[in-house]
Amino acid sequence: MGLRTYLDTVVLTGFICCGLARLARFNATVALVPKDKAGKAKYFEGLPIPSSLALVGILSYWTKQGWIAGQQGVPYGTVTLWGQPGGRGELHWVSVFFGCWAAAMVSKTLRLPKL
Repeated sequence: MGLRTYLDTVVLTGFICCGLARLARFNATVALVPKDKAGKAKYFEGLPIPSSLALVGILSYWTKQGWIAGQQGVPYGTVTLWGQPGGRGELHWVSVFFGCWAAAMVSKTLRLPKL
């Protein structure tokens, strides 16, 4: 998709690790979440993994629009945190969104009601 800087790789690897941690924690703590009268959990603790499909949809739209590496480039561009532009300290703004999504997946305080 064009998220190929060093820091992008770190953030996206963290996203995958947070997804795995979310699944592992769900399996380990599902019995501790309060249940309703029907025996179903009242809420999700953190963003559920299927919510990541929204990101897949966004990336698919960008691909359709040609907003990927080698064409028009990733939307919103990059920021250089340190060093020279194009160096190891460069990060795409989209990666920040992935990092926030990852943090929401493993959050213990974010509680989304089940529908």
